[in-house]
Amino acid sequence: MVIITIFLVVFLVILISLILYSNVYTDEDDYWDPDALLNSGNYRNFSGTLELMCGLPHLSSENITKRLTDVYSSSPALGRYFRSAQVVYFSNESSTVLYQLEFSIPPLIEGFMENTMNPDFIRNVLRQNIYDEDDAFDPEISECDRLKLDPTSLTLTCKCCPLKGTVSLQRSEAFT
Repeated sequence: MVIITIFLVVFLVILISLILYSNVYTDEDDYWDPDALLNSGNYRNFSGTLELMCGLPHLSSENITKRLTDVYSSSPALGRYFRSAQVVYFSNESSTVLYQLEFSIPPLIEGFMENTMNPDFIRNVLRQNIYDEDDAFDPEISECDRLKLDPTSLTLTCKCCPLKGTVSLQRSEAFT
């Protein structure tokens, strides 16, 4: 009887503490004003390159812009900060795409620029989407029947970040 009473008391203490914690704790990330963020005037621009696995004759820069916009606007980590994607240069002959991304940034938050707006992180969001899409498609369908990006070709450079914000400099000369 004593053992049952002890277990019951422990269970009630845990239950009460969980109820109190859930009522007291509010996650600040769940409550943000998208209009205030978009109208803040603080922007960060990134430029990058990517290669297509194969050129499609019907492919246009609008298709690539839509793909970039879909990836970044649906990202749980970056979606609220994403403003726009733009293809600056696209050549179906060389399958090279130069693009720009624009993000709104909130007032300075410790670690935000080093972590969330890190060019490595932003580039890897697109890279992960490419790998996920490769896993989702039927292997019997030809690679050249759809927009397929080369994940190893991705580069991204922050236009106004310190030097440590530069990623994969082999092609960044095209933006200077």
